[in-house]
Amino acid sequence: MHHLNEPKPSRFRSWFKQSLLIKILSIGFITMLLMIPNSLVQDLIRERNYNQQEVVREVSNKWGKAQDIVGPVLTIPYKTYFENKDGEIKTYTKHSHFLPEFLNINGTVNPESRKRGLYNVVLYQTNIHCDGWFEQPDFKSFNIDDQDILWDQAFLQVSIPDMSGINDNIILNYGDDTFKMESGIEKINGFQSGVKIPIAIDREKKELEFRFGLDLNGSHSLQFGPIGKETNVKISSSWNSPSFLGAFLPDEHTINEDGFTASWKILDLNRNYPQAWVNEEQNLLQSTFGLKLMQPVDEYAKNTRSAKYALLVIALTFLIFFFFEIINKQKMHPMHYIFVGLAISIFYILLLSLSEHIGFNLAYIFSAWAVVGLIGIYTTSIIKSRYLVVMLSGILASIFGFIFIILQLEDFALLAGSIGLFMVLAIVMFYSRNIDWNKVGRNEVKVQPEME
Repeated sequence: MHHLNEPKPSRFRSWFKQSLLIKILSIGFITMLLMIPNSLVQDLIRERNYNQQEVVREVSNKWGKAQDIVGPVLTIPYKTYFENKDGEIKTYTKHSHFLPEFLNINGTVNPESRKRGLYNVVLYQTNIHCDGWFEQPDFKSFNIDDQDILWDQAFLQVSIPDMSGINDNIILNYGDDTFKMESGIEKINGFQSGVKIPIAIDREKKELEFRFGLDLNGSHSLQFGPIGKETNVKISSSWNSPSFLGAFLPDEHTINEDGFTASWKILDLNRNYPQAWVNEEQNLLQSTFGLKLMQPVDEYAKNTRSAKYALLVIALTFLIFFFFEIINKQKMHPMHYIFVGLAISIFYILLLSLSEHIGFNLAYIFSAWAVVGLIGIYTTSIIKSRYLVVMLSGILASIFGFIFIILQLEDFALLAGSIGLFMVLAIVMFYSRNIDWNKVGRNEVKVQPEME
């Protein structure tokens, strides 16, 4: 008697190997599984980026931190009186504050680059010239008697956040007098550190002129407070990658290969505190503005952006291999997909390690070339056609090239990416339009008759 029916275990095994649904599910599972090494790569990128920030903080602390220059502010104490519970009249000293009518700031920023291990730290040294004038302080609007004003205790203050960055004495020219400003300020109006100098006020003058210079070290950013009724700031530097920040953007600026110049004009109407006040504090640091010395290339930011496209690269690569299977009827084992996926995961580790030494662009090209070559050589043992291997390698190289273009187009990355994915889908739909998916994976199983 002939057994024309195949045994059930054999039939199930045959269906399992040939089922298109099982194939797609296994590819999807492998893709998700490969996100584990990708997440480890992203953790590694964050760790290296954190190490870089630690180096920047360490070097900046020794050289000079970000500097926010606010001042000068003229402060004049005055006496107030109150009656205690025993009926005794007590005296209490308070402060009145006056801001300049005009403040002019001119400065140059000289960038310096320091290398610490693998990491590059951008620092700066700046020379700033400040001049302007105060109006003669008027206490009538505050209803303070002249006899209660402590004119002989008046002083000027300038806020400097990081005093360790001061390179030279700060000489103040005030009227006809010259003073050397001293450290140790009154912590009022948001000031935490800076320089201070007692001054004598000539009450016969309508305008109290001042002039001083600052020679400072700093890092990351340089900002100023618009405390004049009219504040004019002009900054120039040989650094060609500035980023303007704070409450105000420059009215005019030019940036070229030789550096940049920027200028601001700010009125008291543009900020939210008065020119003079008493018996209270104003946060003069709330409206600072200035510039930040941007790193032209942030390798870790680009590595992070690149790693976020890992799922897309793996999915497109697996899609290509899947269609090669369908169109060329060349079976591939799930292990083949796993090794190809791991090769793509290695790409991101290569990219990170090389970019720290040779820059992101060269590292990307070299890493992509190495991974595409590795996958091409590995595929040769699976697909015996040299023509198909070359075609497959060319498509993989195009995928890496497509991602590289997206990484360069920061402002148009979404647009380029969406158009590229639309084109990929259109190509896949075009070349798969004649495939009869109902018959894919179905092979007739020839069963040899068995004799009883």
